[in-house]
Amino acid sequence: METYPLYTKREIKVTPQKKQVKLDAYIVGNHAPCVLILPGGAYTIVSDHNEGKPYAEEFNKRGYNAFVLWYRVKAAARYPAPMEDTARAIQFIKSRAAEWQIDTAHLALMGSSAGGHLAAFFAAEHKRFDESYNGTVYGVKPNALLLCYPVITMGALTHKVSRRRLLGLFSGKPEQNSASVERRITSEYPPTFIWHNQDDTSVPYQNSELLADALERNGVLHELKLFPSGGHGIGLAEGTSAEGWFDMAFAFLQSVFSE
Repeated sequence: METYPLYTKREIKVTPQKKQVKLDAYIVGNHAPCVLILPGGAYTIVSDHNEGKPYAEEFNKRGYNAFVLWYRVKAAARYPAPMEDTARAIQFIKSRAAEWQIDTAHLALMGSSAGGHLAAFFAAEHKRFDESYNGTVYGVKPNALLLCYPVITMGALTHKVSRRRLLGLFSGKPEQNSASVERRITSEYPPTFIWHNQDDTSVPYQNSELLADALERNGVLHELKLFPSGGHGIGLAEGTSAEGWFDMAFAFLQSVFSE
């Protein structure tokens, strides 16, 4: 694994918080597909220990290239900063495709909890981030999404700390509605795999149901797996009712990428 800064010294001088943004690269090469992983942490921390590194290493075992993004959090997490970081990460990965011998035409975005919101929201707003990077415009739309117990809505069922970090303490209905992913789905949304535990007391599982219902209405390929127990923030979920979700998610991704 190697770690790369994603912003230049000049960019950091203008916006010092960008110094915290970095990308951990778990590269196998072999012209294999890629997964960019956005760990959770309520937009307050980046929970790499359970929702970053373990996923990346599991993808490596299965022959995929994986990347973990350390995006802006805490006071620096106000919208759209984490989404800008996600776009930069995708641009950076695509700019290194030949050097690393990776298949960036098949690039999935994976997120857990607040990272799941970031991934899902980014997929809805990706067009605004198709900007030039080092003289080239790289399309940043993910080809698929893998969402683990994601925050989806900014409404009544949201995770309030995540909402406060992203939108501010006094966000109103317009901002909350705009950042509620279930309201942003169109037929062009990427194929999406979602899983959630029904006893999750941090992010209610109805968040995932709201997204699945919106995907269904818009004819978007998707799969929702609900498990009875396991709680929140459980990563690979060994020893819980959700054990095996990674196999299901990988099978979904393989089927999407083989089309």
